[in-house]
Amino acid sequence: MKNTVNDEMSAQKLQHDHFDLMLRRQGWLLIRHKPIDTDPNVIRVSQIKQVNHHSTLPKLRQNSPHCNGVFYEAFGDNTFRKLLRYIFFHKSGTTEELKRICNSEPKLEKHLQFMLEHKLIIQQGCCWQKGPAYVTIDNIGPTLEWYVAQWFRSWLEVPARHGVAIKDVADGGDLDVVAFVDGIRVMVECKSGSPAKITENDIRLFLRRADEFNPEMAILLIDTDGRIDPVIDMANRLQTSDDPFTPQDTHDSLYWGVRHIYIMNTRSGIPDALSAALRLYYSKIRHMAFGR
Repeated sequence: MKNTVNDEMSAQKLQHDHFDLMLRRQGWLLIRHKPIDTDPNVIRVSQIKQVNHHSTLPKLRQNSPHCNGVFYEAFGDNTFRKLLRYIFFHKSGTTEELKRICNSEPKLEKHLQFMLEHKLIIQQGCCWQKGPAYVTIDNIGPTLEWYVAQWFRSWLEVPARHGVAIKDVADGGDLDVVAFVDGIRVMVECKSGSPAKITENDIRLFLRRADEFNPEMAILLIDTDGRIDPVIDMANRLQTSDDPFTPQDTHDSLYWGVRHIYIMNTRSGIPDALSAALRLYYSKIRHMAFGR
């Protein structure tokens, strides 16, 4: 599935998508959300590539919609995110280290060239370092949240925000992503690191937010193509219902339980993972009757 944001929603359209009104109509009061286009913790690119004075290509202005649409496309690739996560977290990475993440040399060269052209990274010999414009960003977590919210806005054309604070929802941070799909509330919590680094407290807070905000769909999205069995085991130990998390596909990539909670990895990519959860809800879950 290919997603595009070349024709991003205008600021005026976003202001009139009634996100806060839809929350109010369901009894919730929006305190704040992170800015869609100017969140300082979200990675953004400033230009598509260097062009000379004789080029027939137009120069793109900083943070142009097309430019960040191209970044959106790149960020959707699992390997691209792995490479970017490694370089931004460690602040640098050698070619040999990056080859362990991406063993396809043509693919690695393609991703690194993109990052160079957009000044996400710079090259110092055989070492690839985070670009100076991103010195304050040491992880891709907020960018992952922005990407997921943008997927809802661009692919499904529905209201969505990232970094959402809502009155009377449990403490422990903002809700990563909140979206409305055909009027139903969808909450997505994004984990961008290794599943092994997800703690019991992380799961406990997620379950608490899912219970207090009580959306029709509460999704825990773990950005890994590896197995998430330890996270599922933790969640089943901590949940208190008679409805344990069980696999819903042949690859054990999507789990469902506790009436309205979905836990998944990104084995097939973020768009496909989110689409699979929506398919499961609309084809099976929403027709079930649940007691509380």
